Amino acid sequence: MPEKEAVDAVAARALIDAPGSAALTRLSAVETVRARVLLSIEHGLLAPGVRLPRTELIASGLEVSPITARRGLESLVEDGVLIRVPGRGGGTFVAEHPPRLNDSAVTAYRADTDAVRRLIDQRSLMESAIVHEAALRATPRQCDELDRLIEQSQRAADWHEHHVPDSRFHHLVGEISGLPELPAYLTVYEALLRYYVPYPMDQLEEGRDEHRALVSAFRAGDAASAVAVTRAHVDALRREMFIALE
Repeated sequence: MPEKEAVDAVAARALIDAPGSAALTRLSAVETVRARVLLSIEHGLLAPGVRLPRTELIASGLEVSPITARRGLESLVEDGVLIRVPGRGGGTFVAEHPPRLNDSAVTAYRADTDAVRRLIDQRSLMESAIVHEAALRATPRQCDELDRLIEQSQRAADWHEHHVPDSRFHHLVGEISGLPELPAYLTVYEALLRYYVPYPMDQLEEGRDEHRALVSAFRAGDAASAVAVTRAHVDALRREMFIALE
């Protein structure tokens, strides 16, 4: 098979196999929590000595149950990556010198690099169509609700707290579009969320500015501007997700 045909075949297979790939889907929910926390520490997104948010917030941010989040964190405490500090001012912290684990869950995430890139491609195409239609349909009240979600994200203390209104923002944009393909888009969007790792809040402001620009385009009924904003917003994932943070 010629080289170009081989590349095209790989791309087609990745689209068919999406969301995700076999490596990730074999992981338990607890293993995905371990992998995402370990990747955040490895890339300096969670620094030594940093206090982690409440377990309930971590669960919401990583879209797992509180029990799953607790088990994942407890396993990392047992491995010496995290430490528990009792009493007032206590909590769960990243160890000052966390060990570098040869963790199979992290290996699975790294093995899914190509799947992540294909999911970004799919999201870019699908979200462009969604915001184009949403810009033609959005009402002032819906735009106000989108602005409220941006403000809620702005007030968040950490990534996990930010993730809840941020995810709701994207779901609401999809609902505004009224497109029948919305469930297919949400499948891709939520599959990509499984690969996110917690980020420091100062790295999220650019995304909020893009959301503000998107709402402005909706208020103006400017579909072309809405698509341009969305393409830039999704393309940033290629620079910000763990696949680029070597």
